[in-house]
Amino acid sequence: MYRVSFVIPYENNEKLERYASLMSSLGYTGIELGIKDPSLLDPEEIKDVISKFNLVVPALGTGRAFTEDGISLSSKEKSIRDNAVKRLMSHIELAEKLSSMVIVGLIRGNVYDKEGINYVKALLKDICQYGKGKGVRILLEPINRYEVNWLNTIEDAYNFIREIDVENLGLLIDTFHMNIEEPSLASSIFRFKDLVLHIHIADSNRFYPGAGHIDFKDIFRILSSIGYDGFISAELINKPDIETAITKTIRFLKSIILL
Repeated sequence: MYRVSFVIPYENNEKLERYASLMSSLGYTGIELGIKDPSLLDPEEIKDVISKFNLVVPALGTGRAFTEDGISLSSKEKSIRDNAVKRLMSHIELAEKLSSMVIVGLIRGNVYDKEGINYVKALLKDICQYGKGKGVRILLEPINRYEVNWLNTIEDAYNFIREIDVENLGLLIDTFHMNIEEPSLASSIFRFKDLVLHIHIADSNRFYPGAGHIDFKDIFRILSSIGYDGFISAELINKPDIETAITKTIRFLKSIILL
């Protein structure tokens, strides 16, 4: 049995309720939120909507802070790095209330020298320590080379986590990025299974599973063999619209695995 969630960019509670209602009716157990700035939100209002539909929030996405506000942990400007840390701590505070994990993906930023890498390493360690105090796990996401210029493979991210050496930092792996960077999706999952805490799925074209050429049956075979019991969370280009993507994702997964 797998728990399945779907990633939505949080805009307002009206849309959250509409999507949560649809997901609950289709058999989802989670709804993952991409949030730009948690300090502007009321956690209790979000909790009320989520609980109304018997869903949980497995993880909070932070990438919008980078794509929309241009803040990152690797910036050469201290004020920007400070803002990135502040934003991530705000995510951790919300995650504590929602019993969620926090994703560090694009917000780590691009690096062009050893100084940038050291910024991220030191700040991520501080962020993890803050999360540990709140009972929140942090997820480092390998992202393909066309979106960010380092930590592109699972092995890269795995080794970086081992260097930082904090107990509440693990891997988020994403089948779309893996399809670009990994020689074998299944073998990469197996090799680094001890740090895999969360999984994003999308097909090779980043549409809903079944719309491309990724062999999801093989992926779920490996996940079963390693005893993975975390969430399977769809993060997609939601075409033709988000409701269709939500529906087609769960129907495809039900056709190949037991939910």
